[in-house]
Amino acid sequence: METTDKAIVRILAELCKAHGVQEVVLSPGSRNAPLSVAFNRMPGMTCRVVVDERSAGFFALGVALATSRPVVVVCTSGTALLDLAPAVAEAYYQSVPLIVVSADRPKEWIDQNDSQTIRQEGALANFVKRSFQLPMREEADDLWYANRMVNEALVLAQSGRKAPVHINVPLSEPLYGLCEADLSSARVIRAASLHPFRLDDSVVEAYASQINDAKRVMVLAGFMRNGDALADLFAQWAKLPNVVVVAEPISNACSTATMNHPELFFSSIDEAESQGFVPDILITVGGAIVSKSAKLFFRKHPPMSHWHVGVEEWMIDTFRCLTDRIDVEPQIFFRQLLEKLAIRDSSYSVSLRTHMTKVLQHQEASLAEERWGETLAFKILLESLPDSVALHLSNGLSVRLGQRFPWRHSVRFFANRGTSGIDGATSTAVGYSVASDLPTVLLTGDISFLYDSNALWNDFLSSKLKIVLINNGGGGIFRRLPGPPTLPEMETYFETPHRVDFAKLAAAYGVGYAKATDAHSLSDALKHLFEEKTKASLLEVVVR
Repeated sequence: METTDKAIVRILAELCKAHGVQEVVLSPGSRNAPLSVAFNRMPGMTCRVVVDERSAGFFALGVALATSRPVVVVCTSGTALLDLAPAVAEAYYQSVPLIVVSADRPKEWIDQNDSQTIRQEGALANFVKRSFQLPMREEADDLWYANRMVNEALVLAQSGRKAPVHINVPLSEPLYGLCEADLSSARVIRAASLHPFRLDDSVVEAYASQINDAKRVMVLAGFMRNGDALADLFAQWAKLPNVVVVAEPISNACSTATMNHPELFFSSIDEAESQGFVPDILITVGGAIVSKSAKLFFRKHPPMSHWHVGVEEWMIDTFRCLTDRIDVEPQIFFRQLLEKLAIRDSSYSVSLRTHMTKVLQHQEASLAEERWGETLAFKILLESLPDSVALHLSNGLSVRLGQRFPWRHSVRFFANRGTSGIDGATSTAVGYSVASDLPTVLLTGDISFLYDSNALWNDFLSSKLKIVLINNGGGGIFRRLPGPPTLPEMETYFETPHRVDFAKLAAAYGVGYAKATDAHSLSDALKHLFEEKTKASLLEVVVR
């Protein structure tokens, strides 16, 4: 087959395919031309061009979330690589294996006032498992070295705690040469996982014994993409009188057996009765916890033991009371211990559930009197969602509102909570929608959407993508935080009001548009939004 004449680039493309890559996101450029040609002409690869590198990185993240496979993202030389950094950092803390491939100038031209040239080697070192610098020469030793490094990079990205890797590829001119080449000749180095698949029986006995002896045990589940694999196990654990399972909606592990409103729950605990809620053993699983009240509660009232379960690189001590790090996949831990747990006399589960019932009844009464605004709009949206959708929540007010309402078992929640940045939510949802069979709904604020409006600048907008934009005239989250509203700088320096016409913005990108200004028009607009099958659509919900 005719492809690039750069042998090292051919090795890279071949090995990416051999190690399970099927999707490539490319941003245009000249220095990366051999990479674009090689990936585009590699059989079995789906290549998509996203012009803006910052958007491309998050688009690739969305594709990886939808497919559960590594995704390659390719950029040209210079600051294009730095534009990928926000998405790479998010992928790193979400444990998503992005394969970042950057074209570079020859090493001798770095810092020589040549155009589009920066120090790229190791530029993403803080947000990748490892950085790899490929050789530029194509002698036999160089080709062997490149082959070994690319194999290592692709295995590393998918081993243990998955994470991005960075492969920097220096390329000299000419860049557009072609040749006939065998695209299945590169040596593939496989690796078997060395990570333990089971806990030793003695370890299981020791932890199960502690749970059986404890009167109060709480499992707290944070952000997880595949938490649905734990939902049935959590339901079994929650049957024990001394165990309560608290799951944030973005854990995707909620069920009727779990308490699914951590922020409501922990914020409702009166200080005088707090000791009755503190568990003897706290077991955490998953990533970042959205609930600030949960963090404050456990930092002020630490349990006697705090176990964190999961394959991690660090000692994650969010509540400053960690006693045990259990380095195993959560499903293994909860399944193995379940076989050893006994029913003991305890009122802990009943007590906390009774309290939660009262809290939810109070919220229901409050919502019945809720005036038009972000909260009521979010409630109507959740009630209107069809079954089996992927709901992406932008950071800020959207993800926090998601903690307040009844979960939907058929809804899969996504949010960029690895770093919790405001940028990239739309591009992530767009990438997810093109690679998933599920209808994809993005709930976003106006500022978050404007940060990432270039997400609509590509040819891959799917009719499955529905964007619900809450327009409150600026960064509404700052009005709910203690501090900013008391400052004279509040509006200009925090809330940042805008005058963007979202109807015109949607029209510029060929996106369907509708507008709602009250509860009745929102209900009608949502009905039509989910009936639209021909193009991506944006629904602006004005709550100012």
